[in-house]
Amino acid sequence: MSPYLAHGAGSNDPADSVNDDGRTGSANSDDSYTEDGATYEVDSMGSTGKRFTAQGIHASIDYSDEPDQSDDNSDGDSGASYDAHFWTEEEYIEATKAIQKICKDSKNVSQFLRSGGSGYKLSVSHQFESSCEVARCAVQPGSIDDLKKIMKVFKTHDKVKFAVKGGGHSTNPGFSSTTGIQISMANFNELEYNSKTQNLRIGAGCLFDEVYMHIAQYKRNIVGGATAAGVGVAGWLLGGGYSLLTNQYGLGIDNLVEASVVLCNGKSVKASAERNSDLFFAIRGGGNNFGIVTSFTVKTYPLGPIYFPIDKATQVKEAIMNYIDKSKDKKAAIVAAYRHFYIGGGQEDKITVQIFYDGPLPADNPFEEFLELSDEKWINHELHDTADQKLAENFAFMDQLFSHIHDPSRVTAAPLDCPVNGTRLSLQTYAKNPSRAGVGEENVRARWGTVMVSHFTRKLLNEMEDQSKLAASKLKDNQGKSAVIEIWPFLPSMFDTSTATAWPHEKGQPNGPLLVCFQWEGENNDQYWIALMMQILQSIQRVAEAEGCTNDKLPKYCNTSLGDTPVKDIYKQNLPKLMTIRAKYDPDDVMGRTGGFRIPLAL
Repeated sequence: MSPYLAHGAGSNDPADSVNDDGRTGSANSDDSYTEDGATYEVDSMGSTGKRFTAQGIHASIDYSDEPDQSDDNSDGDSGASYDAHFWTEEEYIEATKAIQKICKDSKNVSQFLRSGGSGYKLSVSHQFESSCEVARCAVQPGSIDDLKKIMKVFKTHDKVKFAVKGGGHSTNPGFSSTTGIQISMANFNELEYNSKTQNLRIGAGCLFDEVYMHIAQYKRNIVGGATAAGVGVAGWLLGGGYSLLTNQYGLGIDNLVEASVVLCNGKSVKASAERNSDLFFAIRGGGNNFGIVTSFTVKTYPLGPIYFPIDKATQVKEAIMNYIDKSKDKKAAIVAAYRHFYIGGGQEDKITVQIFYDGPLPADNPFEEFLELSDEKWINHELHDTADQKLAENFAFMDQLFSHIHDPSRVTAAPLDCPVNGTRLSLQTYAKNPSRAGVGEENVRARWGTVMVSHFTRKLLNEMEDQSKLAASKLKDNQGKSAVIEIWPFLPSMFDTSTATAWPHEKGQPNGPLLVCFQWEGENNDQYWIALMMQILQSIQRVAEAEGCTNDKLPKYCNTSLGDTPVKDIYKQNLPKLMTIRAKYDPDDVMGRTGGFRIPLAL
């Protein structure tokens, strides 16, 4: 654990003075916290009943070196056009006119997008239909300077709701979507590798698909999303970031070196261990509570050959438990799942195992039992020096291979023969895209839910299997498309390299998400499937508690939790400090008009 972050201590920079002296808060009850003699009241949803501005906070912030060219008079333009029949509320009319002018003055570097156009649809679309809202309009900022001006518009017009979208992979409605004004970060797509520091700067609009393809040409890898298929870097990283490399290098937030942030006052700052260290602490797991991150600088690691098998349909539960009990290799990882699909009038049930090894397989193969059970071919997925075309083929293959992990309802294609470095194999894929419905990329509705567990036992796996069968039995009669319960074991040493961040994860306290994912059709079925998910999560939770696999001290993981999860259950003992930091960086609660797990302002 980094010594300068161990107790929230920052650098000697005066900008790092908020709560940087090792102060700790104590819990008075389940619904209040005390810190420095002040009591913070939090309701059952983790939000204060009233918005307060923190008193006595040292408000010094270390702003970025670039000059602020924001136009304080950019909130009006008599020449800006809008549909007077659609724009009825005065606040939205004025805000829209101001944003239109910013985009016009940028000579279309930034784009204002009216409802109905193709650019608008791309800006508001999300992976799942249920995650989408129909925004009044959208904007794609093309520069940090324009984004600063846009944030000033939202600060001025304090009744205007907005949302910020990176990849749009959340299943919770309203988290990165809105009925107000949608900000799409698609233009922030820079990827810059520094060969001296071996760090990679990633724009907040990037998807992991493009990041992996870019960094592989340098024979490097990052602690990133477990699947490349359509997952945005920003949401994944701001929420914590479990990875196939977590056993070796911790979470994604443990590998963040620096971030560029546009604050709600229209200023831009750098956040790192040396500059604005309180903000650096807060954004690593604190979501979108503190401003809009425009880029992330992350550590990279050597890239070894990648070994992947395909889906297994054999009974592998005992092999999973044997792997969990015996494997101590930090380079090895598996993600297994009970998967049930109802597609085209027929049901398909299987256990799948995704295997990953970060480097050449050792003589003592940790996956040997899986391979003996499987009649599928083992893929030796080597990277070649002739980079570009071969890497593109490799990562296209990876994308096909793992697209089903979070999108299992995609229509099954016929077996696809994929050339992999001269080896041919039959690959059953779910990577065929269905037609769009509305503004959702998938014509299905979905939710993720999570039970946090420190380890798995046979009784817990049995309960997961039973609950997956229960969910599968409901697919046909309730327009269900898929029911997945995932097994993702980690080593006890997974957090040995952890750093102090907003989302609490400490050395010697391993835990990871036991993920449940349901997909279905029809908004009328939302209530049924969400209620069933809550019932199943509670049943799994009870068994996990009885087996000593979980307890109330483990924080919920915001990236895969249901939208009504109380924020205090996510941030635990860190919530009072985060409330104070948020009051410093967003005293007017501008980000409170966006979605997500909202950290309340300190009193």
